[in-house]
Amino acid sequence: MKKRLIFAITLAGFTSMAGQIVLLRELLIIFYGNELSFGVTLAGWLFWVSVGSLGAARWIAGRVKNKTAAFAVCEVALAFILPLSILCARSIPAVLGFHPGEIIGILPMSLSAFTLLGPICILGGFLFALGCEMYKPVREGAARIGYVYILEAAGAATGGLLTSLVLIKFLTPIQIIFFISLLNLTAALFLLREKKIFALPVSIILAGFILLLTTGQARYLRNASLSRQWKGYDLLASENSVYGNVAVTKREDQYSVFTNGLYAFSVPDRSTSEMAAHFPLIEHPGPEHVLLIGGGSSGQLREVLKHPVKSVDYVELDPLVIGLARRHIPPDGALEDPRVNIITEIDGRLFIKRAGRRYDVIIVNLPEPHTAQLNRFYTREFYSEASESLTDNGIISFSSYSNPNYMSPEQVRLYVTLKNTLEEVFPDVKITPGATNYFLASKKKGMLTLDWRVLTERMETRGIEAQYMRGYYLFSELSDERIDAFQKRLAEQESWQPELNADFRPVAYYYNMTLWSTYFKYNLKKMFKAINAKVIYTGAIALYLILIIPALLKGVTRKIPSWGVLICVGTTGFAEMAFQVIILLSFQVMYGYVYYKLGIILSSYMLGLIIGAWLVTRSLDNIKEGRALFIKTQVMIFIYPLILPILFRVFSALKGGASFWWGSNVIFPYLPVIPGLIGGYQFPLANRLHLDAVKTGTGQSAGLTYGIDILGACLGAIVVTMFLVPIVGIYMSCLLVAGLNLAGLIVLVAAGGKK
Repeated sequence: MKKRLIFAITLAGFTSMAGQIVLLRELLIIFYGNELSFGVTLAGWLFWVSVGSLGAARWIAGRVKNKTAAFAVCEVALAFILPLSILCARSIPAVLGFHPGEIIGILPMSLSAFTLLGPICILGGFLFALGCEMYKPVREGAARIGYVYILEAAGAATGGLLTSLVLIKFLTPIQIIFFISLLNLTAALFLLREKKIFALPVSIILAGFILLLTTGQARYLRNASLSRQWKGYDLLASENSVYGNVAVTKREDQYSVFTNGLYAFSVPDRSTSEMAAHFPLIEHPGPEHVLLIGGGSSGQLREVLKHPVKSVDYVELDPLVIGLARRHIPPDGALEDPRVNIITEIDGRLFIKRAGRRYDVIIVNLPEPHTAQLNRFYTREFYSEASESLTDNGIISFSSYSNPNYMSPEQVRLYVTLKNTLEEVFPDVKITPGATNYFLASKKKGMLTLDWRVLTERMETRGIEAQYMRGYYLFSELSDERIDAFQKRLAEQESWQPELNADFRPVAYYYNMTLWSTYFKYNLKKMFKAINAKVIYTGAIALYLILIIPALLKGVTRKIPSWGVLICVGTTGFAEMAFQVIILLSFQVMYGYVYYKLGIILSSYMLGLIIGAWLVTRSLDNIKEGRALFIKTQVMIFIYPLILPILFRVFSALKGGASFWWGSNVIFPYLPVIPGLIGGYQFPLANRLHLDAVKTGTGQSAGLTYGIDILGACLGAIVVTMFLVPIVGIYMSCLLVAGLNLAGLIVLVAAGGKK
């Protein structure tokens, strides 16, 4: 029984992490993939796990007589719920009445995510508390909780690595989910081996799931669910790579490509491809060497090659975009042109850092700064790096969409921020008016012009044939009246004096998130508008005082003897999730989107968690000064975020190859080991102190502390991602998290308690 239970508990962690990865990817495709959707989805996941754990803490003691059967029933339930969740996730747009690629509002997004994740996550939280109650190799108490914590963490680490690095590459999401379901049914069957009355129906269910996989029914479910997700379109392909999902659709004669649910481009779309290519290229007197970041398969590369260029470096992070385009979109011959050098599996910004080449024109053909990852291409630091890669007359361009007749205050605020940031690096900056606004910046003053007559003459001189970039179009779009009206609209709002967009203070993506929220009837516009740096600092100080003052009142500590310990469990959970977010964002800022490194970052935290929990659990019964040791762990979790800004500043300033290698391969991928180790060490200690203080059952204590830990992480995910990092920046976020843990430390010391 011991081995079967160990397998079942470890599998619970595996299921949680693997299922989380697959479902999060699916929901991010549905929900547009920005940090708000990520924060809401991750917060929903953590919230329901805490509900399951806290609920188990109140319900499990004395009410679950046959705990083995209960554990097995939960695993059987998970085996059914996991595939259903994928099918339901893909039905969200149809149920809510949204079209594929359309932005879903904050309220329906939040409600659908929370509803979908509830059953899985509640079961996950319940299984942890139930496992702590069942695990018998060690005596009753905190040590038992510690060992279950280790087993679940080991399963989660395995699930994360296996899913991220192997399963996603070779299996579809439906196949992965069915694989996880089969494992859960197998574990349930092992647990019920002696109880034939229960084992028989589980065996039948297991056989049914195997038939689904072997007879092609899983493929039918996949195709049916994708057809529902992309209702209204002829879905030609939907495939996954390590970088995400790429879908190709057809409607009449137009092909469209979506990456992670976000509209990328359509073919044919000559208007967009002509403008994106010709605006920056005709601004330059003689472009010979061009760098195109994204969008080459959209027809834009074909337009670039109409100019007298000698070479074009086309960078596309995900090779699947090019592969599916070649397979399904009618070719225009541009990708096969000998002047084109295609570079894949490398982030565009990282390529600029490492290429060592200089270009006449750099065209950034990426979505707007909807996410912190995309925001990296709109910061002062990126513009400085791009400037170093440009020739003396070099030009950089990117585009953004707006209403040609009205610009909201939120849109203007974003544009002024991007414009001011560009002007910090480039002496000459122009923005075209219209439905699509092209931002143009040059290293040489006086290089750029919006005079439609000059631009038309240059197009004609070069003999470039264009359907839209012709005299009548340029006259309409770049008339003096339109340019004056556009510039006046921007000037009206420059009194806001938006801060510059920077790597470690990504305000542009916060402004973009605020703009996004205004598109819907039910939005958070007022909340986003009301929250600023001053509000955050005031709120942080108020929170610190709210936590500290009750601990100074003796009545509170008498009623809740473990008050200080429980507060620290919550603040540590908040901090651990904050560290994960901050390290991931900082890694992306400095080294680009290197998928395998991000997988290591996520897994290294679990590794630290396992080591920390194992170190303390094996000697937990012999620790005499438990409270003093707990205080030391809280001191370390307070100091850690104070060190992070120093590391970020040092490594972001270093440019040598050796420092780049050490930073990207050794230092930052394994930074999460440290907080994981501290958190893993602290959690079993917290349970021991709580058990000594309140004399409750093992399952109850595990459910309560685990629930508070996860609830703190839930708040950390949404608060740090949505507000702290974009508004006050990464450095100040670290200081605020340090302040929160200092408040927890003061509470712990003031509340007192047993050793």
